[in-house]
Amino acid sequence: MVWLHFIFLFAIIIYAAKLGGIGVGMAGGLGMAVAVFIFGIPPGPMPLDVILIIMSVLFACSVMHVAGGMDYMIRVASHILRSNPKYINILAPAIAFTLTIFSGTGFTTMAILNVVQEVAKQNGVRPSQPLTSAVVASQIAISASPISAATAAMYVVVEKMGVSFGDALMVILPAGLFGAAVASLISAFQGVDLAKDPIFQQRMKEGLVSMTSKEELEKPLPKGAKLSVGLFLVGVLFIVLMLLFKQEIGHTLGSRDIIVITMLFISMLMYWFCDVKLTKIKESTIFHGGYESLIVILGICWFASTVIEIYVPSIKEQATVLLGQYPGLLALAFFCVSALLFSQGATSALLVPVAASLGCDAPMILACFVAVSGIFVTNVYPTSAFAVSCDDTGSYMGKWSGSFVINHPFFLPGCLGLVAAIPFGFLLASIVF
Repeated sequence: MVWLHFIFLFAIIIYAAKLGGIGVGMAGGLGMAVAVFIFGIPPGPMPLDVILIIMSVLFACSVMHVAGGMDYMIRVASHILRSNPKYINILAPAIAFTLTIFSGTGFTTMAILNVVQEVAKQNGVRPSQPLTSAVVASQIAISASPISAATAAMYVVVEKMGVSFGDALMVILPAGLFGAAVASLISAFQGVDLAKDPIFQQRMKEGLVSMTSKEELEKPLPKGAKLSVGLFLVGVLFIVLMLLFKQEIGHTLGSRDIIVITMLFISMLMYWFCDVKLTKIKESTIFHGGYESLIVILGICWFASTVIEIYVPSIKEQATVLLGQYPGLLALAFFCVSALLFSQGATSALLVPVAASLGCDAPMILACFVAVSGIFVTNVYPTSAFAVSCDDTGSYMGKWSGSFVINHPFFLPGCLGLVAAIPFGFLLASIVF
């Protein structure tokens, strides 16, 4: 029966990957129905802590979005890029990484990609280089952000192991930054310069490339835009400080309660002082996308934990020995599942509790955590696809067309970035713990 259950588990995960998006959650619901009503498996624990954290953070981001805060951050990023065009291959990934760290979502990067490709081609830089590095940096940054869904799902587990938030950040933040830096360095050497690229030259002759600036007249931001960003960042800082200095302050609150309370309170402050209309919040694209992520995590993670939990005692001993000999297998599992599900948050919520139940200690989980960023394996993830679509120079065409699924500029930098980041994570974990 055990083989039937696990074959069914992998079949549902593969089907979920085929559906994508909110369909992943629906596939989890299908799996739960069969597991509970046909196989007679008792329902496992719902990932409620993770869902509540994600819900509150996304709500605060939605309020900031409505207040114009996201537009303000993107405008600042665009000014930096246009003012320093010679350093586009450094600034593009650095800005993407920073935006993702503070917002908890990589989709903010999409707003600067058009500016990146425009500045790059006007300065003779192959656009696929900074575009790729920005996208991969934003994807890796999710594993280093203190307020991302993936980090929230991970820390809920390691917090119960006695790991402080500061210790966790001292591993995941430098490891993510190192991985993004390596990926950016690799991407900067991919492909020939535009002047030597026959595809670009041909597209120029055909009039398919625009070399004029598309910078639009800046519309005035809502009066509460800057303040909303300030309030949100103060909220993030408060959360980090409350978790970092838990013993010094002397409180007993868990990460879930601190994050949920703070995000809801900050949302109210933005409503009071940033001229936010309540009816507009639910219309935010962040609000809509957030609801999708909640369904994904509820469905597929609840289903996986339900099936796996009943077999934990029987496989724990073997898994502990195997992971003890080959700790990199945990990173490989993180990588493969994230590439399959296209979600760092869902991967973290799915596998970190499983890893803990199988005997993986906190240092191993933290060292391998950056590997949940394997969503660049194919170039169909929204940020990757948008980077390709916004480039009119042809720098993603030819040998980089992705016609064989993985032969695209995102694959090699992303993989080498993680290959470098994981050993670095183990080094950091050995020092911290």
